[in-house]
Amino acid sequence: MEFIQTNKSLKWLFYFLILLFISLCVYKVIAQIYSPYWQDLADVANGVVTGHPQWIAYQNRLMGPYLVQFISGFGISNISAVKVFTLLTITIQNLVLFALLVKAGISYSKALGYIVFYSFVFICIQDYGFYTWDSIDAILFTLFAWGIFQGQSTTYFIFLFLAAIFNRESALFISLYLVIDSLHIDWPKTKIHLISKSKLVIGSLLTMGGIIYTKLIRDYLFISQPDGFKDSVHAQIGNHFHFSKNILDLFFNNLTTLNILNSIFILGSVAYLVYFVKQYNDRQLKALAVFLVLVVNILIFGLINETRMYIILVPFLIFFQIAVEKSKPDTEYRNQR
Repeated sequence: MEFIQTNKSLKWLFYFLILLFISLCVYKVIAQIYSPYWQDLADVANGVVTGHPQWIAYQNRLMGPYLVQFISGFGISNISAVKVFTLLTITIQNLVLFALLVKAGISYSKALGYIVFYSFVFICIQDYGFYTWDSIDAILFTLFAWGIFQGQSTTYFIFLFLAAIFNRESALFISLYLVIDSLHIDWPKTKIHLISKSKLVIGSLLTMGGIIYTKLIRDYLFISQPDGFKDSVHAQIGNHFHFSKNILDLFFNNLTTLNILNSIFILGSVAYLVYFVKQYNDRQLKALAVFLVLVVNILIFGLINETRMYIILVPFLIFFQIAVEKSKPDTEYRNQR
């Protein structure tokens, strides 16, 4: 074991095999959870490819469904292709998160602990559907959160946006971050100063371009829902609005059901991050702003009890926890390591 720890190549191989084992274990649980729903998930992906999705809002979410179609081209059924896709994305997500944690200065053993935590949360948020674009979002938003905390360049976020926009309109959060990053947040004076006109312009242009692309691609590719209807109710904006229902569920309806766990997760995570706000530097304050925007977006356009939407929040929570630990006195942090 000591030889493995001192040999970097063997060390990476050792942890790669562990990560692969964890990924297979997670997939086995997911396969059981979705055993009644694989056909539905395959139909959702196929609906996007054929122009007959369940909702017009799904029509621009191309990357995952077309990857599933590509996998099925190897002579397997759509259901099997979705299963292979799910296993691959779970494995890639774990490998990416582990590599980024190590790159951020976390020890291998502690990074592995975060992978176990992430995998546990990933299993807990499953319900009846975890769509192909959700799996890709998990990877992209891990890269997004890490990029914010590590202060990556504008070019990094531009390329990340270009990849994400073919997956889902959630790419707009990346361009919004560039707008936020063009500002300096002076805390606790709560003063905001413009520090980069280029980031403001690039972020604004990417946001407008992403909105236009999403609208055009939906109108161009969408034929009808599976039952032949045009989803005219959502034809203009595309997305649904659930704010009033979510507020009632978050603060009232969930309190008498097991969905109280969803309210605890949302309210608890926000309260936890805000509690440490005085310790945050400029980048961490901007990460907090993005996190809060993501939560508000779920409240407006998602369903608070559709827990698959929480997966994009988890990488932010992990990197915030690392930031909080690193802000402790050096001796205390070293003892934890």
